[in-house]
Amino acid sequence: MKGLTKALQRTPHNITSRIGMAKKSTDPEFNDYERKFAAVEAASEKMHKDSVVFRDSVSGLLASGSSFSGSLATLFSPMGAEYNLAGKHPQAEITVQNISVYQGLMEEIRETLLPELELIDSRIVQPCKELNEICKKIRKTIVKREHKLIDYDRHNNSLNKLREKKEKSLSDEKNLFKVEQDFEIASGEYEHYNNLLKTELPTFLAMATRFIDPLFHSFYYMQLNVYYIIMEKVQSFADGKYDMTRKDIEDIYLEQRGDAAERMEELSITKRIVSTAKLLQTARSASGSSTPVRAGSIASRTPSYALERKESLASPSSAKKDAFVPPSRTVAAPPPYTSTNSSSSIAGKKAPPPPPPLKPKPSYNAVKYCTAIFDFDAQADGDLSFKAGDRIEIIERTDNADDWWTGRLNGQTGIFPGTYTQAD
Repeated sequence: MKGLTKALQRTPHNITSRIGMAKKSTDPEFNDYERKFAAVEAASEKMHKDSVVFRDSVSGLLASGSSFSGSLATLFSPMGAEYNLAGKHPQAEITVQNISVYQGLMEEIRETLLPELELIDSRIVQPCKELNEICKKIRKTIVKREHKLIDYDRHNNSLNKLREKKEKSLSDEKNLFKVEQDFEIASGEYEHYNNLLKTELPTFLAMATRFIDPLFHSFYYMQLNVYYIIMEKVQSFADGKYDMTRKDIEDIYLEQRGDAAERMEELSITKRIVSTAKLLQTARSASGSSTPVRAGSIASRTPSYALERKESLASPSSAKKDAFVPPSRTVAAPPPYTSTNSSSSIAGKKAPPPPPPLKPKPSYNAVKYCTAIFDFDAQADGDLSFKAGDRIEIIERTDNADDWWTGRLNGQTGIFPGTYTQAD
C-alpha cells in the first residue's frame, strides 16, 4: 500500500517531465555505468539461456539416438530373421547384421556423456544463473535510485516554485518549511543510492569480466569434449563397414534407396479410395450430361422386367382422378445392380407402346414429386434410400424412367432408380 501511495504521488511529475514541463536531473557518470551494466546484464541472461539450450539439446540428441537405434533393432530384427532381408538385399547386409551393435553403441555414448552434461550444469548453467540473480538485485537498486531521483526532482521543483513566489501567504510559509524538510530527506536518499552505484558498479563490471572469461573457456572445452566423444564412438562403428571417403551423403542415400519410393507409391493400398458419389460427380463433369448412367445399371441395358404403369398409359385426366395404390409386397423389385448378361435374353421382346403426349407445362417451375412403388436401400455413397409409399421431391430427372434421378427425402439428397417410383 505504501508503494502504491508513492507511485500515485510520483505520477504528476512523471507526466510533466515527459512533456518537458518539469525539470529532470541527470548524472552523466552514472548513465555511462548504467549503460555498461545493461550490456553485461543482457549478455549474462543470453549466456544462461544458451547454456541451458545446449545442455538440453545434447541430452535430447542422445535420447533420440538411443530411441532411433532401438526402433531400427525392433524393425529389422524380426523381419531380417523371417524374410531373410540380408539375403534379398545384399547392400543392406552389414546394417541388418550390426543393428544390435549400433543400439549398444548409442546407449554407451549416452552413458559416457551423462557426466559431461552434469559438469555443464554445475560449472556453466548454475554460475550463469547466479550471475543473473546478482544482476537482478543490482537492477532493483538502480530502479530504487530512479524512484529517489523522481522524489528529489519533485520536491526540488516544488521548493523552487515557493521560493520564487513574490507574495507569500501564511499557508505558503508553512508549506515552504514542510517542502524544505521533504526536499532535504529526498536529496539525502538520492545521493546515497547514486553515490553507492557510482562507487560499486565499476567494481562489479570488472569482476563480471573476470568471471565471464573463464566461464567461456570452460564451456568451449566441454563442447569439444562432447563432440570428440560422439565422433570417436560413431567412427569406431563405421570403420571397416562403410565407405567413409565419400562426402556426397545425398547421392549415397539416393543410390541406396533405388526405386523403393516409386514402387511404394504405385501400390493400391497407398492410394485414396474414391466414393461412388464422387465418381458419379466426376463422370457428370466429364461427359457434360446432367444425369449420367451408372455402369451396369438399369439405364445401360434393356430391363429384364416390365412394370405395369397403367396410370402413365392412361389419359392425363384419368391419371389425376385415380389415386396411386402401393403395390403388394409380393411383387419383386427390380434389382438396381445386376449383370448385363440378362439383357440378351430379353432383347427380342417387344418394347411397350410409347406414353401419350403430356400436357404443356406451366411457365412457372413447380415442385415435382414422385411416389415410391418399391423399397430401395442405398448401395453406395450418394444413393437415396426410401420405402414404398414415400413421396420424394424430384430435383433432377430425365424423360427416361430407366435413368437414375436426383431427389430429396427427409432432408437427405441423393440419386435413385426412376423405375422404383411413379411420377405424380
